[in-house]
Amino acid sequence: MDQKEFEIKLAELNTRIAEKNDDAQLLMQRGKLYQKAGVNDKALNDFLKVAELDLENEEAREYIKMLRNIFAFRYMDYYNP
Repeated sequence: MDQKEFEIKLAELNTRIAEKNDDAQLLMQRGKLYQKAGVNDKALNDFLKVAELDLENEEAREYIKMLRNIFAFRYMDYYNP
C-alpha cells in the first residue's frame, strides 16, 4: 500500500469513527491499517480501545501483545538505561 492509499483509507475510517467513536470494529480496522503502515503507537492505542470496548476480542489482545513485544525489543535501551 502506498502513502496516498493509506491516507485515503485512514481519512475514511477517521470520518466513520468520528460518527461512531465506540465502534470496536471500525477501531480494529484502523488499528490494522496503522499496524500495516508501521504506525505502531497509534495501532496500539486503537487495539487497547477495542479491548476495552469488547472484552472478548481475542484478536485485539493478540495485536496488543505483539506490539508490546515490538516496543520492548526496539526501545529496550529507553526502558533499561
